[in-house]
Amino acid sequence: MRRTSRSGSVVIRAALGVLAALVLALWCAPSATAHTRLESSAPAAGSTSDSPVTEVTLRFTLPVSQLGKGIVIDGPEGAVVADVAAAEDGLALVATPSEALTAGDYTVTWTAAAQDGHPLEGTFGFVVAGAAAGAGPSEPTTGGTGTSSAGASPGAGHDMSGMDHDMGHEPSAMDSPATDAAAAVARLGSAVTLWSGLVAAGALAFTAFVLRGRDEADAPVVLRLARWAGVLILGGLVLRVLAGSVFVAHGDLAAAVSPSAVSDSLTGTTLREVGLQAVGAVALAVGARRTLRGSWLAVIGAVLVGAGHVLGGHSNTVEPRWLVVTADVAHLAAAATWVGGVVSMGLLLRARHRNGYDLDAPLMAARFSVVAALSVTVVGVAGVVLAVGILDRPEQLWQSSWGLLLLAKVGVVLVVGVIGAYNHFRVVPRLTARRRGVVRHAGRSHRAGGMLLRSAGRETTLMVVIVLLTAWLVAASVQD
Repeated sequence: MRRTSRSGSVVIRAALGVLAALVLALWCAPSATAHTRLESSAPAAGSTSDSPVTEVTLRFTLPVSQLGKGIVIDGPEGAVVADVAAAEDGLALVATPSEALTAGDYTVTWTAAAQDGHPLEGTFGFVVAGAAAGAGPSEPTTGGTGTSSAGASPGAGHDMSGMDHDMGHEPSAMDSPATDAAAAVARLGSAVTLWSGLVAAGALAFTAFVLRGRDEADAPVVLRLARWAGVLILGGLVLRVLAGSVFVAHGDLAAAVSPSAVSDSLTGTTLREVGLQAVGAVALAVGARRTLRGSWLAVIGAVLVGAGHVLGGHSNTVEPRWLVVTADVAHLAAAATWVGGVVSMGLLLRARHRNGYDLDAPLMAARFSVVAALSVTVVGVAGVVLAVGILDRPEQLWQSSWGLLLLAKVGVVLVVGVIGAYNHFRVVPRLTARRRGVVRHAGRSHRAGGMLLRSAGRETTLMVVIVLLTAWLVAASVQD
């Protein structure tokens, strides 16, 4: 009874701490206004100009980098030859046609990369009415300034960058089955990379914090998991880069194997992000040994993989940068400890069961229960800080697909948390009862070991869902 009371007291204190942290985060966190989007265009979307147009200018809320050709103009006679350059310290992209745009309907398709590597794209049109060439600069007479809502659409992933190809251009290709499939594959690659990175880092943490005494003999099994996770990270990166090349080439499947297209797909922070994760994955694959002490290279690799993930997230464009990045790092580290720990626990229990060994999980389960509770608390607090920082306004939680997916992720996390709480308060005490020599609980303890094994499988399945949702959230625009 004393043990139950003590556990309940710990939970109450932890809950109060989480509540206080949430209130502090909601009170102190600034409004998120640092999202990159198209602010205006000249000529404006849907406007009509009575004079020739000598340049097309796009202005953004934050600096961007030109993605491939940057701005493509299609007119009555097809694609217009134009020079594209950045201006105003990256806040604007300017396309200067070789000849002034005269009478006709024109379509502008633009692609740019935000500071965090996320691609942005959009299409809008304007009309030049009955003007003769050389009549002077453009001065739209109708229609307001173009904004991100007038034809702008978010990119499908932060790794989908680059489009500098000498190929025909069709505005309709911006949204086609091929580009949709490429976006889906790129997100799948991101999910594989994220999942494998969490499992690898969590396996290392599990070895350090949970495997003690006789359980240390199982360290090679867990560290082998970290090694294969490194290999999976490389596979996920390959999927992302190849699918990203196809996406930015507007569905051209040949771009997936074209060195120039692959090179163009790595722009902005994407090259650094993918590079860090690739180096970290190799370090994990070759550096995970039989002991944690001998796996120092794998530990460095896990840090590099995590740094690459943070570099490519929304936190890079939200102020105050130090607070949001700190929350992002804490969120990632805690999630890795939680996810990787559950997978490692399930792997060890299944290995023991398969080899006919007694599960003998009391102390291991008790240690991980404490680590998991702390990890869940950090994930919750850091997640709220990130959400408050990234969202422009609370209504986006239910008015945007990004917000709805975030709510779905929170719902699944809560389900996993309930399973973990049940294990902590019901299953682990049964296991430790046998450890203390309470013979009358031996049967219940044996059943508890089986419950823990099955629970690890359920939690792992739900965590795969969480990672898939997270990969979509990281890749998508908050405005989507």
